[in-house]
Amino acid sequence: MKRDIEEIKVLNKDKRGIMYDCDKLKFIEKKKGTINANHEHDVLEILYLVKDEAKLTIGKETRNVKAPVKIKIPANVYHKLIAITEIILLEDR
Repeated sequence: MKRDIEEIKVLNKDKRGIMYDCDKLKFIEKKKGTINANHEHDVLEILYLVKDEAKLTIGKETRNVKAPVKIKIPANVYHKLIAITEIILLEDR
């Protein structure tokens, strides 16, 4: 059983929060007022906001979103997410 349980690797930890490597998914905790993303990339990204509320921009549209919600971000489209509260996200890219 010991080999079936392993620590989750931390991918990034800074003043904004922490990101864990969950194989295909990233588990992300962000502090209130911090930004997750402010860019675009060449692959589809799916975010699962599982805790609290964020301000989301995709392309030219901005709105507040509350958990639980699934967010699809097309490839090559600008996006930005600002934590209104402390949030938890899952990222699938």
